[in-house]
Amino acid sequence: MPSGNRTKKINQVTALIKERRWKEVAALFSTLLPADKSDVYESLDPEQQQALLPVADAGDVADIIEQIEDQDAALLAESLSPEVLVDVLSEMAPDEAANLLGDIRPELRREVLTGLPEAERIRPLLRYPDDTAGGLMTSDFYVFPEDSTAREMLRSLKSQPTHDEEIPYIYAVDEHGRLTGVIRLADLLRAHPQEPLRTIAKAQIVSIGVDQDQELAARLLNRYDLMALPVVDEEGRILGVITADDAMEVLEQETTEDIYKRAGILSGKVKQPPKSDLLIRGPIWMVWAVRLPFLLITIVGGIMAGVVIEIFSDVIETVVALALFIPVVMDMGGNAGLQSTSIFIRGYVLGHIDPNAFGKHILREIAIGLGMGALLGVLVGVFAALWQGMAAIGLVVGLSLTFTIAIATFLGFLIPFSLTKLGIDPAAGSGPLITTIKDITGLFIYFGIASLLLERLM
Repeated sequence: MPSGNRTKKINQVTALIKERRWKEVAALFSTLLPADKSDVYESLDPEQQQALLPVADAGDVADIIEQIEDQDAALLAESLSPEVLVDVLSEMAPDEAANLLGDIRPELRREVLTGLPEAERIRPLLRYPDDTAGGLMTSDFYVFPEDSTAREMLRSLKSQPTHDEEIPYIYAVDEHGRLTGVIRLADLLRAHPQEPLRTIAKAQIVSIGVDQDQELAARLLNRYDLMALPVVDEEGRILGVITADDAMEVLEQETTEDIYKRAGILSGKVKQPPKSDLLIRGPIWMVWAVRLPFLLITIVGGIMAGVVIEIFSDVIETVVALALFIPVVMDMGGNAGLQSTSIFIRGYVLGHIDPNAFGKHILREIAIGLGMGALLGVLVGVFAALWQGMAAIGLVVGLSLTFTIAIATFLGFLIPFSLTKLGIDPAAGSGPLITTIKDITGLFIYFGIASLLLERLM
């Protein structure tokens, strides 16, 4: 449907809701796409939202819940009667239903599970924390014994009900349920009817442990270009699969959190979901709690940088022109350090940086920093010498930039790597630490070189 028609239909539904023409709302609302249903729902005030839910069918409510933030979805679910909530959960994929059940009140969860027909498919998914592969997986997937023939599998697939999330793979297991191979549905269609699954399936399988981090699952799916990733237990038995769309949501969430952390407005220890919502609509004291610590680190760094300037105040008084280039040295070092940090965190998250070969990575970054520093040092040094009419000024500025940028790039890799080894989120702490350290070291380098060349500057 063209975007203009979609927008028109959304506006029509919204207008009908405000006019309380519920029969027309029910007929038109169900024709919207899931994302548009959630947009309509979130555009309403609380009273209108509560009035809409009874006229929307279970599938419509399920679509809304799957699109909105987890915290809002839980509040919506808890506003429904247990009987209605059972109907809504029956319309949802098992992993989505498990996510919702994990966020609502325990007593309501127990009551709903008692009356839910799909409870036995959902209960196993509730055992695992949300941030693990087990917490992200779904139980909707195709698995057959490895001695099944192509004809048997096709007959079985045709008899099975369709699911919202169709996994384009078939997984082979041995008599103990251990994962032994995987094929695409397209491969099954091309196979000879009597050919057993074990001869069709590929034994090279990418899988993930049920207790491993969900971000690793997203990286594996991205690296190997998979539509789904099998989740196994310690004995290699398949428990579920993670779909690519769910993994992409994880990467989006992690990226959003990293952006906030890099800005110094989220602590790695903050677990309230959703974190972005916490910063926008949470209590002011809680926003202060996650933003102030990083600002305090920066303040300490600023004070210490001031102490360094005071130590070399005699040099500045002797050659006042040195003060003109303090911002250049500090800012260039900071930018270079943050560039390196961003490259490290992205490379580490995507699996491009091997922690066991970190020495190779950091040596390469130092070489890059020296090269960039030398080039920029020459450019700015020549400019400084021409501006002030003193070659010595240009030499001080040029050398300072060269060493400052080289050290900043070194720290940009070393600090997040060290934080990772200590179990601290590098996105949360790297920025403030690098800002503090590079300011102090940059000024020491700048004024140290100036002191050594003081006679030439006078």
